[in-house]
Amino acid sequence: MAENWAARQRRTNRLARKIAGYLFEQENVTPIQIYGLSKLSWITDSYAAENASYIRSTKIPALENIFNRNFGKLSHDEIYTQVAVTIGDDSISELVKEHTGFTNFYNAYRNSVRGWIDNNFNELLLLYKAAYSAENSADRRNIVQSIMTLPGIPKANYPSSLMKPEFFLTPAFFMLDADIKFPLINGNDGVKSLLKKLEVGNSDLVTQYESMTSLYGIGGIVDAADLDQAGHDLPDFINTNQGPAKKTLLQYKETDNEKELPLKDEGDVEAIRKAGKIKQRRIHNQLTNKLKGALSGYTLLEGCNQSCMFDVLVSKYSEDEDLLIEVKSSVEIPHIRMAVGQLFNYWYELKGDVEPNIAILLPERPDQSNVLFLEWMNVGLMWFENDELFTMND
Repeated sequence: MAENWAARQRRTNRLARKIAGYLFEQENVTPIQIYGLSKLSWITDSYAAENASYIRSTKIPALENIFNRNFGKLSHDEIYTQVAVTIGDDSISELVKEHTGFTNFYNAYRNSVRGWIDNNFNELLLLYKAAYSAENSADRRNIVQSIMTLPGIPKANYPSSLMKPEFFLTPAFFMLDADIKFPLINGNDGVKSLLKKLEVGNSDLVTQYESMTSLYGIGGIVDAADLDQAGHDLPDFINTNQGPAKKTLLQYKETDNEKELPLKDEGDVEAIRKAGKIKQRRIHNQLTNKLKGALSGYTLLEGCNQSCMFDVLVSKYSEDEDLLIEVKSSVEIPHIRMAVGQLFNYWYELKGDVEPNIAILLPERPDQSNVLFLEWMNVGLMWFENDELFTMND
């Protein structure tokens, strides 16, 4: 299962802030310690981030840099215990043990950035402390303005090839920000796509910062972790001259049957009315909420444009493939037929003629004739038994 990057990023933030709180209380912070603190955001390979390889190659060396220790002969558990004892916080042991880090920082700059920190240390230490203590957007904007005054980071063996300092610094400041409002502004394809959609791809860093943070409060986006979680889908969260927003982060649904809840799609109206619309909407929302809980390890989106009001899009459920799910509150054949039609239409609206990955979520397992029909249509089938999610398909 792909890990929920927003949860992982927030966990990294908690770890980095605990360590930074200890570090910044010390009388003399050194460049190597700032280097190690920054490395806590790194992984070795974004597609293998859930395995343990980055722990020994990146995370433990980062802790060695921060605490001026050599952990080479210790087990992982012994290292985690030593970190907790040093900081005086038993709770950090579990945080260190869990998977953290979220950016695959460019290998060609991983060593050369060490000298760059040495050369700019006085300015950088002030910025790191400012990121740790930032309380509002004005504080963060001042940090962004200061980043713009820093020189580029030279590439190893190619000193004339310079990387923008924000590519290194914004992941670190993301980790240190108490409210996780400092956005990642690096060379990630998702970030570049978003900046292009916002029409600020060639603008200065302050303009890019302001454009990205203006998205807070839109489409369920609360903080910078949500911004990054949506990734390549973020351009679809925005109303532009090219069209209205199509997607939003999946939200928990109101299930109080006393309230008038909005329908997901105008095409449901007739079927819902015949079955008893309040009851059906409540079941629909209960199923959606259960699915959100069962698939909490994934980024889940929903449609917000009337032309494509899909229920759930599971982003990258299998490597780079998405899964589109339509939720129905009944196992009766009219509901299943409607779901199949909606799935194919929504998929075409989102993906064009790409081979569809689609599934229907029902309140229970349907009869065998409907199971065979969905198999024949190559539509996945999902249902709940109590709170456990079942499926007929890989």
